Amino acid sequence: MEPLVEQVKHFLQAVYTRRRIFITIAATVALLVVVSTFFKTKVYEAKSTVFIERNVINNLMKGLTVSPSMDDRIRVLRYYMLSRDMVTRTLKKMDMDADMRYANAESFNGLVLWCQEQTNISVRGNDLFFVSIVHSDPEFAKEYINTLVNIYVEENLSAKREESYGANRFLAEQVTFYKQKMDEIDAKIINFRRETGIYSSVNEAAVMLQIEEDEIALKELKRQKTQAYAMIKTIKQQLEMSREASSEGFASIFDEGSLGNGSNYRIEQLQARVDDLLLVYNDQYPTIIKLREQIEELKKRQQEQPVEDTIVMPESYNPVEDPIYVDLKMRLNTAQSDLNALIAKEKELATAIQANQELLRDFPEDKKALNDLERERVMQASIYEQLLQRVGVSEVSKQMEVADKATTFRIVDPAILPTQPVGTKRLMMMILGILGGVACGLGAVFVIEHVDNTIKGTEDIRAMGVTVLAEIPFIWSEKDVQYMRKKDVFAFTFACVCALMIGVMLLHDLLGLSLIDHAITNLRDGTI
Repeated sequence: MEPLVEQVKHFLQAVYTRRRIFITIAATVALLVVVSTFFKTKVYEAKSTVFIERNVINNLMKGLTVSPSMDDRIRVLRYYMLSRDMVTRTLKKMDMDADMRYANAESFNGLVLWCQEQTNISVRGNDLFFVSIVHSDPEFAKEYINTLVNIYVEENLSAKREESYGANRFLAEQVTFYKQKMDEIDAKIINFRRETGIYSSVNEAAVMLQIEEDEIALKELKRQKTQAYAMIKTIKQQLEMSREASSEGFASIFDEGSLGNGSNYRIEQLQARVDDLLLVYNDQYPTIIKLREQIEELKKRQQEQPVEDTIVMPESYNPVEDPIYVDLKMRLNTAQSDLNALIAKEKELATAIQANQELLRDFPEDKKALNDLERERVMQASIYEQLLQRVGVSEVSKQMEVADKATTFRIVDPAILPTQPVGTKRLMMMILGILGGVACGLGAVFVIEHVDNTIKGTEDIRAMGVTVLAEIPFIWSEKDVQYMRKKDVFAFTFACVCALMIGVMLLHDLLGLSLIDHAITNLRDGTI
């Protein structure tokens, strides 16, 4: 601790010895710093506060509307507002490009870069952000901040509305597009089903079962057709026999051995036919009734006329008048019609069996194609339904944006014309200048002491290893004393003048006067 005290005493002794240097440097530096504070350009800060307003309707309509994400906008807020395009448009709206100072492109680009660097944007939470700039012209600072914030808020509002309108238009176009695709797929499915006969409910087992049933029905038709052929053949034989029997019957009536009993023979023949018909039909059958009438007519003639009178010359045989022939002919026609129906149905079943066999042969590939079409339709229908729901949501969102009911930016505190300069207070700079002057004086003494290698006392001689036998003090003459006093007076006078000037400037600032500022401004403008 002792060496430190000795060093301090030694240094203070050096300061006293070189007091004129210390006072001159300290006063000069302090005065220069204080005076320079009046020549320093004043800067003013313009600041605007913007509030991110979240409307209560947002919570009420949650899930029914979709608004552009405000978090994303806040995340890129600084980069967007300080973008070259945004700053350029702001300055052009302020007509800065028409200012003579920025008439050329290089000067204007320099102003744009300066504004990008000096504009400060700070975000507090997710609800508030501040935009400010520091400039020597308070009017420029105020107008620049207000213009920048207004452009951003207007563009944000228009961008959100444009997003909502754009989304609504896009969704409407997509709904129309997918509706057309669904119609096309429906048409493809319908045409495919018509061409292949495959439906969603049709499977291979059902087709095979249908083929089996059709084959069984076809076999039954063939059996019925065989029976029909046999029946037609039998009827045709009966017709032929009936025609021959009728012809022979008429001829036997006029034979010599049978002239006496021709009527009886005819009656017996007709009665035999009646008996045959009764095996199939009842008494009311028209042919039976007609045959019995003929029998009764023949019996009447036998009773009324002699045997020889009953002999009548036969006319030519007419089959239409023969009821048995007519009945057989009708049965033949009916059997032929049934046969034709069986043939047609047989062809129909054969065609169906062939179609089903072809369907069964191509079934896996056709079914896969149909499933692919139906799967695609289900997918398109799902997208279409979702788009319809989104169109409704988009429409509500668009109306919210138009009514300005969604989250938006509100300018709470626009920038006003700043009147007080910002930065370090001039009074504080003056005090710092005084302290700096004292520090510079002490520093100068310290440097000189270390640079000066002259012997200053017996301690320096002893430090050199020389034994000091005696010490003779320096005796100042009267003339030297007066000269030294004149130097002291000059130094202290200079220091007092500097101190007086510094005091005036300090008092000027403490009283809030601006006389010196106006004088310096006039000096700069050349009006003095």
